[in-house]
Amino acid sequence: MIFQRHDLVFSDWKQIDTSTIQNENFRKLIAQNILPGIVRREEVDVTQGDNYYSENETVFIGFVYPYTENGRRLRFGSSVPGNKITRLVTPYEVSNFQFESRTPALSALYRIKHEFRVGVWGSTSLEIITGLPYTHDMSDLDLIVKNYPPDELISLLSICNEIETGVGIKIDVEIHLRSGYGINLKEYASESDTLLGKGLRDVVLIDRKSIEAYL
Repeated sequence: MIFQRHDLVFSDWKQIDTSTIQNENFRKLIAQNILPGIVRREEVDVTQGDNYYSENETVFIGFVYPYTENGRRLRFGSSVPGNKITRLVTPYEVSNFQFESRTPALSALYRIKHEFRVGVWGSTSLEIITGLPYTHDMSDLDLIVKNYPPDELISLLSICNEIETGVGIKIDVEIHLRSGYGINLKEYASESDTLLGKGLRDVVLIDRKSIEAYL
């Protein structure tokens, strides 16, 4: 297995140290293997390599508590050996799961995924895979796409803009380039000479002229 940004992974989370989490219910949800780990970039202990983790290295992950406290979402960062991960679910697999259109973000996903092959990440993804109420009426919808030509990307953006205006939520789409970096669809549709590319190991500026070769 290889593990990329936004992938959801499962393991026996009792092996990780959660003692710094003050919220007892958050600790229990992790220890009971209910919450997935979200594959992420490590900000402090930067590693070298491709834009994915392998089974032979440390996989940095994050956990998110489904309930807000004082308007804030609790988060916890950790890591796990890649060979200890027992299940991997990609954003594209999550979008194909059955789910109830309980909130505007979930309803928007239901509409978009019937017209485009998209992956979903963020709070919408976590609600779909756990059944816990991660989204609310103003939750953003975070999507990821790959292998689309420019004209279809603009069509996707048009639909997202229409839904944003209609239901009042923000929809962010990340274009996954073949280099492994992700760029924002709205930035791609702008006239910027450079675009911010988010990778698993680093964040870089990408010249617009080179983008088309990596779509």
